[in-house]
Amino acid sequence: MTRSVELDAAPAAVWDALTEDALLGEWLADEVELEAEPGGEIVCRYADGEERRGEVELVEEAERLAWSWWRGDDAGPSRVELVLDPVAEGTRLTVIETQSPVLETGALRATGPLLIAGAHGTDWGPPLARLRAAVRLVLA
Repeated sequence: MTRSVELDAAPAAVWDALTEDALLGEWLADEVELEAEPGGEIVCRYADGEERRGEVELVEEAERLAWSWWRGDDAGPSRVELVLDPVAEGTRLTVIETQSPVLETGALRATGPLLIAGAHGTDWGPPLARLRAAVRLVLA
């Protein structure tokens, strides 16, 4: 699944919203802990009690961030890659989520940001809309 959004901010400001725990908590999950280095841990906690844990795979400052995470159930892990591209108006952020049995089968079994484009029309749209607000916090 791939989804892109254009943000009215430079890649460095968007990067802050992607890597600072407090800002991640504004858009990705209710509470996020991220060690933004290869091999670092990502932990996302949601208000409904769900928790996702994973490992950071790739960090290229203000360009790319990737991690694999898992809910701890039969859905298996998925890989999330965030790609930042400078554009005239700011930054294009592309989210690519792959390698999940859920994504491969099209079954809508996830809640929170393992969001599958499928029969229910769910995708990364809501978190990316919240990301816009988080980027505004960086710029404020």
